Amino acid sequence: MADITAPATVGAALTARIETDDLSHDAGQVAVAAALDDLITRLANVPKRRWFSGLLRRAEPVTGLYIHGGVGRGKTMLMDMFHKALASSNDEIRPFRLHFHDFMVMAQDAVHAAREEGADDPIAMAADRLAAHGRVMCFDEMEVRDIADAMILARLFTALFDRGITLVATSNRHADDLYQNGLHRDRFLPFIALLKARCEIREIAAGQDWRASMLASLPAWYVPDDRRADQALGDTFKQLAGPAPVTSDIVRVAGREIRFDQVAGDVARASFAALCETPLAARDYLAIAGRFAGLIIDHVPALSDANEPSARRFMWLVDALYDRQRFLIASAASEIETLYDGHHFAFEFDRTRSRLGEMTRRRGAASA
Repeated sequence: MADITAPATVGAALTARIETDDLSHDAGQVAVAAALDDLITRLANVPKRRWFSGLLRRAEPVTGLYIHGGVGRGKTMLMDMFHKALASSNDEIRPFRLHFHDFMVMAQDAVHAAREEGADDPIAMAADRLAAHGRVMCFDEMEVRDIADAMILARLFTALFDRGITLVATSNRHADDLYQNGLHRDRFLPFIALLKARCEIREIAAGQDWRASMLASLPAWYVPDDRRADQALGDTFKQLAGPAPVTSDIVRVAGREIRFDQVAGDVARASFAALCETPLAARDYLAIAGRFAGLIIDHVPALSDANEPSARRFMWLVDALYDRQRFLIASAASEIETLYDGHHFAFEFDRTRSRLGEMTRRRGAASA
């Protein structure tokens, strides 16, 4: 049953938050909200038979939207509003929403399963299964870095569009800049052409980076790691979450599942133990940095030779977050300068200290 309390449109949801002073008026966001509402209207006007027949033969999907803009411009917030408004506007329309990285893990798994089953066309079979999840696919942070993903995207999305799927995606990059400098990028260009043919490319015009403004006022490194620090991290998570619901989420990497119990939009809160005292590899942290805009981490201990594996994983995590320009807020047993006093990683950890210092200086560190 549709949620009768949900705003009927993206514009209405945005206006409601502006009127309560939760947001400031932003012309770029208002323009994209109008484009999303127009898409909802166009989707609602498609005859039912066109969608159901689309799984059996070629169907012309409704032109979707590819929304790009800088970090902190509200892309994920608008996608949240669109998904909720679309789901509540028409019970016949089933939007399917995933972070793009998670979708590609699902897609690669579906292609692999189809090959194992001896399918003549594994990508077509995978597209059938993926299309069954919903008529409208909503992806946050479309970003292509893996050559395995790049090589199947044109064929996979051609098959999905043939099945009547409409795509709505957000990205920090214009479509023309996806997989920039990637290996064999010439083979990826047909996907860019397909994306531009099937989606209207819309930019959220430059404006205030609301997240950067919020982060600028928040301490990033809480010492000592006590009850007050725990309360401060809880308050920080609530502030960054805003109205987004807090749920659990799973990041999948090569068949493994990394579970996060507290996720709100593209922000997650987790313990150091969950992230660095479990057998994760460098590629796992790259996937985590690809999924989240930032992490709030509880209980970073003093690091030394005694907990060397955890120290190594923490270094990988910091590298992944730093390289993707993600934020990190944490409670810790000691200040960054004295966090590691071991010998094995004495040289390597200097870079970690430097990166942590740079990440925290962006907002200013403070004691709890």
